[in-house]
Amino acid sequence: MYKISINCASGVENVLKRELLALGYGERKADNGSFLIEGNDEDVATCNMFLHTAEHVFLFLAGFDATDFDCLFDGVYGIDWHAYLPADARIVVNAKSVKSGLFALSAIQSVAKKAIIKKLSDKTHNTVFPETGATYGIEVNIFNDHVSVLMDTGGTGLHKRGYRDYVSAAPMKETLACACLLLSDFSADRPFRDPFCGSGTIVTEAARMALNIAPGTDRDFDFLHWRNFDPTAYARVRERALDLQKKARKIDFVGSDIDPEAIKLCNRHAQRAGLSGKIRFELKDVADFLPDGQGGTIVTNPPYGERLLDLQSARKVVATFGRNYKKLFDWSAFVISSDSQFERNFGKQAAKKRKLYNANKECNLYQYFRNSNEKRHYCKMADVFGITPDEKD
Repeated sequence: MYKISINCASGVENVLKRELLALGYGERKADNGSFLIEGNDEDVATCNMFLHTAEHVFLFLAGFDATDFDCLFDGVYGIDWHAYLPADARIVVNAKSVKSGLFALSAIQSVAKKAIIKKLSDKTHNTVFPETGATYGIEVNIFNDHVSVLMDTGGTGLHKRGYRDYVSAAPMKETLACACLLLSDFSADRPFRDPFCGSGTIVTEAARMALNIAPGTDRDFDFLHWRNFDPTAYARVRERALDLQKKARKIDFVGSDIDPEAIKLCNRHAQRAGLSGKIRFELKDVADFLPDGQGGTIVTNPPYGERLLDLQSARKVVATFGRNYKKLFDWSAFVISSDSQFERNFGKQAAKKRKLYNANKECNLYQYFRNSNEKRHYCKMADVFGITPDEKD
């Protein structure tokens, strides 16, 4: 059994908490943006495959206090590295330090790797480690002088789903897009729109959720190449994910943008994600955004006046969007923005706000529910979760 540490972006903790609960891991409390569970190879594969908002899934190897490099070396050396790393392991050490006496990241990385190699050498009596094999990413995180040593099971961040190879000028990470979706009331049987779709991330992730396409379906993971990992565990998890897909389901999900190059990217990514013919992208100014139908959901990431447009122009665009939104009947809207004047420019006070971070920029998700008398609810997760979030989140 492993101790498995799963982290997420700041502000997303309660969303990831609901995902873990829905996957059967019980009620968990976040510690510095991470959740700790116990599990086996199948649990490692399950978390990497199914969690929409997790950034990384780690094996937790050790925790200890260290205020100098001797303590750091001893703590890392004390781990039974031979149980995890083969002789040809490609060892990549990353470090983070917050509010700690040890803060030089390159030095932390160097000391930690020397300790790992020393332990392997003492255990195996080898002096040469070619590092030509599978990659083992080691994370050394120091917070308030407490060190956590972790091993990254996924490799690259889990926001990389495998379908997006190019991005627009101000892309949103897939994990953040999913957090916004899971804090909205979108559903597979309702119209869905994004009038500032950029490279199509929000619409694509919404469609994949609606069709029960697990986030890890189309990507590789480091653990698949590890000596001690049971490949049949991953095979079972992947088979389960494929069995749960509902690609025949009809959905009405549309993204629009004023940039023709962005629309080209959207269509490319939809094709790579296996969604051609399932979602549409249109070249359209937000001034013309008046979707047909009733009871739909809008989730969108308009320009903030930083990477796209200047602040004054961005606010004018938001004002136009707000005027059109008032004309829609029975539509909800969930809009992420870093502009503190968003509600004023949109022309309507949000029913609720949720603090999130987009590329380390503090934002709010402004939540406009379908009507003031309706019981507020969030979307149901893909059927694999069967999640019913509580009203307090």
